[in-house]
Amino acid sequence: MSIARAEGATARLGLIGPNAITQMAAALSDACGAPLRRDIFEDAGLARYLCAPPTHMTPEDDVARLHRAAIDRLGEAKAAEVSREAGRRTGDYLLANRIPIFVQGALKILPRPLAARILVAAIARHAWTFSGSGEFSYDFAPHLRLRVARSPICKGLCTEAPACAYFAATFERVFAEMLGPSLSVTETECAAMGAAACVFEVRW
Repeated sequence: MSIARAEGATARLGLIGPNAITQMAAALSDACGAPLRRDIFEDAGLARYLCAPPTHMTPEDDVARLHRAAIDRLGEAKAAEVSREAGRRTGDYLLANRIPIFVQGALKILPRPLAARILVAAIARHAWTFSGSGEFSYDFAPHLRLRVARSPICKGLCTEAPACAYFAATFERVFAEMLGPSLSVTETECAAMGAAACVFEVRW
């Protein structure tokens, strides 16, 4: 099977990278303590991951249940805070393990608009690792906007505020490393609030 076909099959199966679970576990432990973290994982039916953290692609439904359980236990604001920290940690992991240092160095010396285009194109090629059965896209109109249609985080979720702090923080950490610390990523539309897709504006 070709790589392209394997990636397509993974997306159809709705599998995403294990950081969506493991970094949430770490962030919950620091923010809430081990007992409440266990309660949240048990609510989500995922207590097994605390004993044996996932190391391979993970069902997106597990991620959706974990985020719903965090919101149910913590409320939207606190859950978003934890998700944001988990996203930041995921960004750290990607920078340390998935984006070669020489590539990071090259992007840092390019003009920001060009570096942004190169980086977002690379992210799009690997979007199956975080969007699962959803769909990632982007445009410059004129600011960079990222979209995740059918976000795995938002499956079965209905919130009053945007719910994808995990994605926003991951994008922000990775882009800011190459484009500068003034960069920010804000979710302006969210499927959990009834939007057609989750939309993130990138500003620098």
